Amino acid sequence: MLSDLYKGNIHMKIQKIFIITLYVLFFGLLCSCSIKKSPPRAIKYYTIDYDKPDIDPQPALPLTLSLEKFRTSPPYNTNRIIYSKNKFSQNKYYYHQWMALPEEMITRLLARDLVASNYFEAVLVSNNVATNHQLTGTIDEFYEQDADSRWNAVLSITVTLLNKNEKDETKRVCFQKNYKKVHPLDQKNPKGLAQALGIAMSEISSLVISDIYNEIH
Repeated sequence: MLSDLYKGNIHMKIQKIFIITLYVLFFGLLCSCSIKKSPPRAIKYYTIDYDKPDIDPQPALPLTLSLEKFRTSPPYNTNRIIYSKNKFSQNKYYYHQWMALPEEMITRLLARDLVASNYFEAVLVSNNVATNHQLTGTIDEFYEQDADSRWNAVLSITVTLLNKNEKDETKRVCFQKNYKKVHPLDQKNPKGLAQALGIAMSEISSLVISDIYNEIH
């Protein structure tokens, strides 16, 4: 009789374990279904753009210029939008990203402005051996600077102009110069950053083009 009672207790324990296991599986299935039904948050993409800058008309130079694709210094060589609350740390937006890499956007815009200036016989986006001069560049800073009082767009570019016709390699560098602009955001969000970076690039582009023309004029 004790044996039957012992067997009965074991049977009841097995039933309880079985029922608990079913409950766990059931609720786990419900949770997984609810997670799968939640739509993923859409990623928004941005680009920088602006009207072609007003550049003083000058006689076109009988020279050709090749614009090599810019490079971007870390940590800005990414499609992720970088923001910083202080100079010791930086972060990335996850659901807001650039449509293209910074060097692709900056190179395209500068090439467009160089062509629109009509300062040169031709402008080629490549390292073309047939051109007279070559412009290379690096994007040193490309981010959103967040402060308590205001947010800024920070854009810093270093360019180097080379005279490819100069036989003495030590004299090929016409100039190397850094251009930096810090422009406030009208809206404290990634769209406002894109607009402010566009304004900053417009100002830098005008300066770069004028400096190139004055150097090789």
